[in-house]
Amino acid sequence: MKSVLFVLPILIVFIFGSTSFAFAESTYTIVIPSGASDSSAPYYWSEKSTGVTTGEITIYPGDTITWENADSAFHTITSVTKSGEIDGIFDSSFIKSGGSYSRQFTELGDFYYFCNNNHPWMNGVVHVVKNPGSVQTIDRIASGYSDDGLGFEVKYILDTNLQKAVHINTEEKTLTFTISGDTENEEITFMIPIEIIENPNTVWVDGVMTDFESQSIENKTKNKLIIPIEPHSKEIKIMGTSVIPEFGFLVMGVLSVGLISTIILTRSKFAII
Repeated sequence: MKSVLFVLPILIVFIFGSTSFAFAESTYTIVIPSGASDSSAPYYWSEKSTGVTTGEITIYPGDTITWENADSAFHTITSVTKSGEIDGIFDSSFIKSGGSYSRQFTELGDFYYFCNNNHPWMNGVVHVVKNPGSVQTIDRIASGYSDDGLGFEVKYILDTNLQKAVHINTEEKTLTFTISGDTENEEITFMIPIEIIENPNTVWVDGVMTDFESQSIENKTKNKLIIPIEPHSKEIKIMGTSVIPEFGFLVMGVLSVGLISTIILTRSKFAII
């Protein structure tokens, strides 16, 4: 089974259930778009409420996912192991065009699935976790580097927030994030544009090197990192093969113009003399 290329966990969509639950149960809808039966299609899943293309989602125990078939071909939602072998945990059987399949997930774990109607490229995974936190954003990172001067966005999933200041070390080729609040999570998920850091290869959590999962997402424009952390962790440092310079193109451009202007004025002064 091919690895998932388009991934972005989408959290609360519709909330229902009684007040007796520690967390309100939620339902999520993933659409199988028209043309998904073609392996060259740009994507095979679409989160209905946002339109984000994804075959992967993170939810709480008790949440329900509904897959809707908007394609003309029949599809299935068939449970498989991580290596791609059918394991029999769930199977929608054929979902005709306009049909749907729903399943409530009550147990913790990772549940992989794919279309068993000769569409092996259509695959995804449901992560059922105790507390996935929420999707949050740090914006305006390295604003001097982007053409519009607004910088870049890093999205992350955590039960608390990160500090807005991201430390960029060009010599170490690292980004350092700091957790502001007190986290109870056992992992943090980052979606980082490749313009900020390329080929993340090493991660430290509070100074300790840590194994992590890395995936290229959104047409290889971002890296998704799933990093295990301990409750109450504070600092996460990520190393890559390169990071953006602390002074970006715009800043360097301004400095260059200033330098050239100084040289021209100096030459003009000597010419007049």
